[in-house]
Amino acid sequence: MKTCPIMLNVNGRTAVVVGAGKVGLRKARALRAAGANVRLIAGEGEDIDAPGEGMEVIRQRYRGEHAAGATLVLACTDDSKLNARIADDARRAGALVNVADEPALCDFFLPATAEDGDVVVAVGTGGASPALAAALRDRVASSLPERIGKFAAALANARKQLMASVPNAGRRKQILRELAGDEAYSEFLASGEAALNNRLKQLMRQR
Repeated sequence: MKTCPIMLNVNGRTAVVVGAGKVGLRKARALRAAGANVRLIAGEGEDIDAPGEGMEVIRQRYRGEHAAGATLVLACTDDSKLNARIADDARRAGALVNVADEPALCDFFLPATAEDGDVVVAVGTGGASPALAAALRDRVASSLPERIGKFAAALANARKQLMASVPNAGRRKQILRELAGDEAYSEFLASGEAALNNRLKQLMRQR
């Protein structure tokens, strides 16, 4: 299935996860870690001692009104008919839907990710094979450059300085590319953010 890769800002938005088994809990925790307000619907027989900090846990059978106000709804039960009903309810509520093990019912997929700070590398297969996505993610994770998350944070600070000091958009783009290059990265590893700031000052003085 062809998909459009995006990085979605879910901070402060409501995400409803129906089903508190292993899959549902994993997805709920990932959404909560991204800042979503998670509403977890735990059905009968689903005993969860520690769902995760900041989650709203509703211990009752799923009802259509549970999807109200949601931006995302994830159906993670082992009942295919219930999952299909959850998907219908969610779309009526204006939410995007993910249904476990039912790619045809999904509006979006949660990729396998490797993360270091704000650097996120996502691998998806359009729902074809989550196991393959996870295997590829593990290969990518082992290849992430050293301290790349901290380097990205330093680049974010440099970009703010640049936006305030260099009005020419083309010149800003050129400087940012140089700052993100291998030479600047090597200097950062050796001497930290101060080295990146020194390079930024030198580049801004050039015409």
